[in-house]
Amino acid sequence: MLGSCYQTLAISIMLYLKCTNEVQKTIGLKKANLAAASSSEAALGNWYINRFVIGRTNIFIFMSDVTLLSFILFQGKKPVTAERLPNMMLGGLDQLLKMRSFSDLSIHKALEPYTVGLFAKTDSRSDLGSLNDLINCYRDMIEFEGGLDNCNLTSIIMKVNDMPQRKLNWRTSWDATTQRLLGH
Repeated sequence: MLGSCYQTLAISIMLYLKCTNEVQKTIGLKKANLAAASSSEAALGNWYINRFVIGRTNIFIFMSDVTLLSFILFQGKKPVTAERLPNMMLGGLDQLLKMRSFSDLSIHKALEPYTVGLFAKTDSRSDLGSLNDLINCYRDMIEFEGGLDNCNLTSIIMKVNDMPQRKLNWRTSWDATTQRLLGH
């Protein structure tokens, strides 16, 4: 897992967690600590992270920049820090792929490149637009199901990733993720 080595090491596949200004402030990242992101050779690419609030609950959204695969995690009682955020992303992605019944080999293919990485600022208005659209989808579905206390969050995450996306030529995030992990 990334943990504290999530700084400046270089390997053939580098993960960039592209944090919005809101996330940068929340976890205490200084502009000087942000790298200029480049594209990733990893199957699921780099990841965008934003934060939004429903009621009094802070929610982090994670989105792959190549498949638009997304999931949300609640902040909980412990504050989210620069040290904890990468492991939150990896744990959430692992859990999401298991819930979708991907094989252990496919999950390993998804997670294995993400051993070292850097924090970066967001660098694509198009990707930010997709991220904000996803936030609105999550917020609307949660509210439609009666709020955080009453909704089936797993079902909502699965439905959001099963919506056709214009940026993916009307494929779903699940379709794009399956193609990248399984090659079909």
